[in-house]
Amino acid sequence: MIYDVVFYVAYPYYFPHFLPISKELERGGKKVLYILSDKQNTQLMEMIAQDESLEYVLGEDNLYKTKADFFFFANAYENAKEMQGKTIFLCHGTGTKNCGFEIALRVNDIVIVEGEYRYKQFSKGFPEYKHKLRKLGYSKLDTILNITKEEREKLYNRYHLDPSKKTVLYAPTFFPSSIEKMSNDFPDDFPDCNIIVKPHYLSLQRKRYKNQQKKFDKWAKFGNCQVMGIEEYNLVPFLTIADVMISDESAAIFEFTSLNKPVVINKFLKLRWSYYLNPKKLLKRMDKGIDKYRSIGLNAQNYKQMVQMVKSELSDPSKFEEARLSMAKDICGIVDGKVSQRIVKLLEEI
Repeated sequence: MIYDVVFYVAYPYYFPHFLPISKELERGGKKVLYILSDKQNTQLMEMIAQDESLEYVLGEDNLYKTKADFFFFANAYENAKEMQGKTIFLCHGTGTKNCGFEIALRVNDIVIVEGEYRYKQFSKGFPEYKHKLRKLGYSKLDTILNITKEEREKLYNRYHLDPSKKTVLYAPTFFPSSIEKMSNDFPDDFPDCNIIVKPHYLSLQRKRYKNQQKKFDKWAKFGNCQVMGIEEYNLVPFLTIADVMISDESAAIFEFTSLNKPVVINKFLKLRWSYYLNPKKLLKRMDKGIDKYRSIGLNAQNYKQMVQMVKSELSDPSKFEEARLSMAKDICGIVDGKVSQRIVKLLEEI
């Protein structure tokens, strides 16, 4: 069988980028196949594929056996040229990190970028591949922007949240992270709010982050706090219903503020001793490109300051609106809920 489009999923968090596109393709009668990696998170990815009623197969080797008009990759896949069809790179995250674009531009037929930032960066840095770049927006946001009132209400019920209260989302990354420096009584500092904690899956999966896991266990005991498990792979529902987000060095900052919602960025991070001894190692790991965009929200230097800033943003979320809208255009491009439609139109034109 020859498919119209194949999506290769190496990690569960690739699904939110691909699902809006595949649903748009299926509405047009296109034949879609998901190829899931069998190297990690296999059980979870199968569960997601089944819940979404997707046609799928397990195993990277299927990439070489399958014929399709187009193959989508969310990571830079060195062997993309060996596919029996045209290949498209759609990065699994937005923001300012390079994320393997140099490899993607070399091995793929088309590379989709979101907004002006990456388009200018890669067309200038790799002019020989400029013809491969397509600036179309950020597909992950389509699901949020097209949600119905009824679907939103179902999310509150699903996660046992009080719809009459404001919702605070804490979405940290695993390292470097602010988790260990957060208060054990974090939910108690916002008694009149719903608290959602959405850890990075590595925080939940790896033994080296046991102190982070202990913190999650303490927070989960508070009645107003919901700590999401590893099965909740998708940040989209929480971006949808949250009123303010707390994060640190996560690309989720760009996603949330692109929805014109306020974010508080934690600058108090827990580091490993090797990073204290060798600060250059930290600088190499950190995304310096994000510094340009720190003006999109408040930056907390300690936990106490973070609490005050979150309460301030909840009372008046308009303070950084102009900066957020400017950043959204630069990073995510056109935020209109129609990115998937533009991607499908591109495929049809090709």
